[in-house]
Amino acid sequence: MFSRSSGYALQALTYLAVQPSGTLVGAAEIATRLDIPMPFLWKILRKLSAKKLIRSFKGARGGYELARPARSIRVAEVLAAGTDGDQLGRCALGLDKCDDRDPCPLHLQWKTLRKEMEERFEVTTLADLAEGLKPVRMKRALAVQGIGA
Repeated sequence: MFSRSSGYALQALTYLAVQPSGTLVGAAEIATRLDIPMPFLWKILRKLSAKKLIRSFKGARGGYELARPARSIRVAEVLAAGTDGDQLGRCALGLDKCDDRDPCPLHLQWKTLRKEMEERFEVTTLADLAEGLKPVRMKRALAVQGIGA
């Protein structure tokens, strides 16, 4: 549904959102933890920096952090920054020509679903995604320690 670039951008920013405030995270850590190829990640991080979604700091203690609080960065912004085109606006069947005047068999359903998704992405923030990850991370940490089911 999303370009690989948009998906990776969303993953990287969500990873930054779960870090403690003031923590800088290196590109190597992001790439390793999220299994994103480093050259691809650098391109994404440059785009995110240019869109003012992250800040980068050079040097031995450098790294990346969110440019604004996670609660003020909407998923829609991240997806727009990470993609080379409108992934949601494309035909669900991949046809070159698909619009209201010349629809594919899924056009009306996809148009309705796309509108709902766009609305959801406008109100969902990185803080929402980060909060959703916390219980998952806690459950995994407890399982590694042999606690719980």
